[in-house]
Amino acid sequence: MRFSYRCRIVGLMGALTLLAAWGCGGGGSAPAVSTSMEEATVSGTVTINGQPATEGEVTFDPANIQRKVGLKIVPIGADGSYTVTTYLGHNAVRVTTPETTKSKDQALQYNETTIDVQSGTNKLDIVLPAPASAPAPTP
Repeated sequence: MRFSYRCRIVGLMGALTLLAAWGCGGGGSAPAVSTSMEEATVSGTVTINGQPATEGEVTFDPANIQRKVGLKIVPIGADGSYTVTTYLGHNAVRVTTPETTKSKDQALQYNETTIDVQSGTNKLDIVLPAPASAPAPTP
């Protein structure tokens, strides 16, 4: 009888351990992480309040847990355009301009978007909202 009781306890502990390990596994909920070191081109325009940004920079962050790489920072042209070469896969993108740094609108200050860079040429036009302090247009 003692043997039977011990077997049940050991079996129960083993089953609980297996169940806990199964719940911690990669059940497909984590996003794919790129380890590719292949690069591609991304270009576009930056618009703030409906007008092209005339200065500043666009920052692409292709780093992730598997790919430890630096930021890709490019200037915004006088016409609002930019072109960058960055790594394939998920990139976080931020814009820094005089308008975004001086604004009290958090949507401008803390702007960030993402792009899944594919092989070849990619396009990302960045449109930032009007500052909250801007007056509403009159009809």
